[in-house]
Formats: sequence, C-alpha cells, structure tokens
Amino acid sequence: MIDGLDIEVKVTVREGAGTEKMAKFLGLNFAVIGKHGGKDPYGKLMASIQRMKELTEYVKELKGYAFYTHSSVEGARVAYGLGLRPIITTDDTPWSIYVANLTLPLCDYHIMPIWTKELWSVKQSKNNPPVPVVYDGVKEVEWTKGIEINWKPRYILVREPEVEASYLDYEFKEFHSLAKDFDNVYYTRRYKGFYDIIKLVANSYCVVTLCGSTVGKEACLLGVPTIMYTKGISSMALSVLNYLKDKGLPAYGANSYEELKSLVDRFIREPVIWDTKDKLKRMESPIDYIDQILRQKD
Repeated sequence: MIDGLDIEVKVTVREGAGTEKMAKFLGLNFAVIGKHGGKDPYGKLMASIQRMKELTEYVKELKGYAFYTHSSVEGARVAYGLGLRPIITTDDTPWSIYVANLTLPLCDYHIMPIWTKELWSVKQSKNNPPVPVVYDGVKEVEWTKGIEINWKPRYILVREPEVEASYLDYEFKEFHSLAKDFDNVYYTRRYKGFYDIIKLVANSYCVVTLCGSTVGKEACLLGVPTIMYTKGISSMALSVLNYLKDKGLPAYGANSYEELKSLVDRFIREPVIWDTKDKLKRMESPIDYIDQILRQKD
C-alpha cells in the first residue's frame, strides 16, 4: 500500500540484472518475470519478446492499475496494450536512445531530472506525448538521504561499466588497469552476484565508475569522492557529472587513464569525506512526483 492511499502495489523484476537479489534484500514481495538478454541484439530481442509474453499473462487481470517503470520497454508495451493507466516512467538516460524511442511514446508521464531536460530527442507521438515532469535532483537522492555511513577507507571501489548496454561500444580496459598500479582494488561485477554497495562505498577511499552510473551518484551523494570515467561514452552523460559538480558534490571527471590514475592516487594520499547532508536536503527525487500523479488519479 502507498501511504494515505488505498492502492495495492505489485512488483516485478527481471532476472539477471541483480534486481531480484536487491528486491529480496529489501524484503519485497515480487515476481520474477523474464531475464536480461545480454549484449547481442538478437539475444536482447528474443529476451524482450519472451518477457512481454510473460508480463502479459501476469498483467491481464490487473484492470484499473496504474503502471510505473524505470524505462522498461516490455513493461510500457504491455501496460499500453492492456490499458493500464497512467503509465509513468522515470527515464534519466537520454543516451539510451533505443530504449527511449520504444518507451516514451507509450507513456503518459515522463519524470526526468532537470539536467536531462534539453537532451531528449526521442520520436514522441504527436497525438499523445508524455507529460514532462522535471525535478531538481537525481533518483538516488531518495534512498541516500536517509543513510549515514561510518567511513573507514580500506580500498578503491571500482564498479564495472554496463558493458552489455546498447549505448556502449568500448572495452574500458582502464578500469582493470587500476589493479596493476594500486593495491586493494575492489572490483564489483555487473550482471553477476549481488553487492551491498553502500557498505562497500563506506569502506572506499574513492569510487571509480562510468560517468552517470547509479553507484557513482550514490557515492558522491554520500560524500565519498567519486571519479566518473568519461572516455568512450555519449557526450550527453557529461550533463550528470556537471550537474553534480555544480551542486558542490565530490564528483570528478577523468577522460584518460592518466587522469584516472592521478585522481585515485590523490584520494589515497589525502583521504577525505565530504559533508553532503545539507546539499541532499535541497535536492529532489522522482518519488514525490509519482505520489502526486497517483493522488490526482485516485
């Protein structure tokens, strides 16, 4: 149920992206429907088709439900086809062009962070474009604002880039090179295993991620210096790095291995954590806007 509203919430997750492990960790009641299709376009398409079939069977009895997604192509398509309304998305990755083109034209509301406002070039339906809802923040604000970490740095935390995403075509060998130049590099894989990322962040001198990644935003919101690698990415992703820096958060860009190595060395030699509590209080998350939409539709 949602606070103050008599609304039942049903949660579905996809196998293979780590979300099922996270949902279990959070104690949610959820259904696992479909799986991640991997890097290959054929594999992605076949997994998407199968997931739509399974979602259709799951959703067909849910008349009168609204539908919320964080950029699920299959979810938006099934909800649109079966008449779930409103369809709400919180897409915050305009560089994921294929997903945006397949999802946003089907949605009623698009809740977007302010730093993406001018970046969307999606082919929206002229008859029914989604209502844009802009918030001043990043989605990670919602869960990091209530977290206090006991910072005891012991290693460099490196988060593997989303190498199976359609918008990446770069190997990011630089991430692996760090282990040759530094001791105590903790490397977290994507698509395999589950990590208590917040606990890992709390034990990190600094965090190394791809520019715009969820872990990178979490880390700098919690005050741990975060190096966002910008080589081999869409220039649009620089918008989130610039936004975080403008907010006075410890986010740093590196466009070469030498820049990356230099920043890592700096944070090991001069360990520091930033006090970000006041900054977090002034930032928004999309949750309040989802709540407003559901209340006006209730």
